Amino acid sequence: MPSPLSPPRILFAVLTLITIFALWSTKRSSSGAAGSDIVVILASNDGGSIGKLPDFKEKVFRNRASYAHRHGYDFLWANISAFPVAGAPTPHWSKIPILRAAFAAYPSATWLWWLDLDALIMTPSVPLHELLAPTTLPSLLLPAGTPIRGIVGPTEYNVSFPTRRISGWEDTRTLDASALQMLVTQDEMFGVNTGSFVLRRGSWAAWVLEMWTDGTFVGEDWVFKEQDALLHLMLQHAVVRDAVGVVRQRVLNAYPTDREEREPGIEGPGWLRGKTEAEARGMMWRTGDLAVHLAGCGTIEGSCDELWAEKWAQREVEREVDVRGAEERRERGEWGIEVGTEALGTLIGWGRPRWGG
Repeated sequence: MPSPLSPPRILFAVLTLITIFALWSTKRSSSGAAGSDIVVILASNDGGSIGKLPDFKEKVFRNRASYAHRHGYDFLWANISAFPVAGAPTPHWSKIPILRAAFAAYPSATWLWWLDLDALIMTPSVPLHELLAPTTLPSLLLPAGTPIRGIVGPTEYNVSFPTRRISGWEDTRTLDASALQMLVTQDEMFGVNTGSFVLRRGSWAAWVLEMWTDGTFVGEDWVFKEQDALLHLMLQHAVVRDAVGVVRQRVLNAYPTDREEREPGIEGPGWLRGKTEAEARGMMWRTGDLAVHLAGCGTIEGSCDELWAEKWAQREVEREVDVRGAEERRERGEWGIEVGTEALGTLIGWGRPRWGG
């Protein structure tokens, strides 16, 4: 009879442990447990929509909630009207108190992903937590020496900071990705864009969320509102810009191809006018990119409905198991929890989604 520690018994025990670990790892991967410290945030008001699209909100909910369910993330759909900012002339500023509420509502969350209402997750198989991994993130940043670009009020900025210590302005071989507290993108037209960004929990985020709604900023007649305020903070304060990583636009915030710019050439009318082919290609969505942002399509007469329908048809279709899972989580009330003494469920704008289309 073999002893309790005989080689056959040891081998059997080792193989059993390997099998159990493999099964656990598979379950962990499929359930998205590795990304459970991420909250996907969407906000709208009672009438939020794009153009005259039917079931617009229901489709957006399906798009975001099924993605969150697939990867084990939390999902928050906040009603903008419940988060007013004193003196703010537009609802753009409400995203800042919503971010504060999300951190309070999900105390175990490390990252918040804000994605505007006029955006779509195009490739739900791409996990956000893998893009945020320290081994991956440095390769996604803009090249060293890239200036911060944007417009604040009447002034256009294109500013380099030679002494910049981290983020896309440092040699990525020496980058400490853990030092980055916020990830944004900037385009070749208007610079820094806050339609899609990621924010890490911590004292830096708490301070920035406090400063971001400073009454002086809110009272300014800035075209891009809270976006201009963030750019101002980045330009004027090293403590802000040194913690902001600017990733390549198509990583988080690609733009759709313009109606009149379908052909290989870039010449002609449209929002790409004056841009080189390399610049244009760096902004425009391509198959496999995580998300597309229809930024400003509401200001282009007649284009929103067509653009949205086109991108909805081009997306990697959500898995039915994730769509059903998201609906079940909504029915169980798992998306709505309390913030302080106020029920977050009263701030949610999801209504009763229907999974048609």
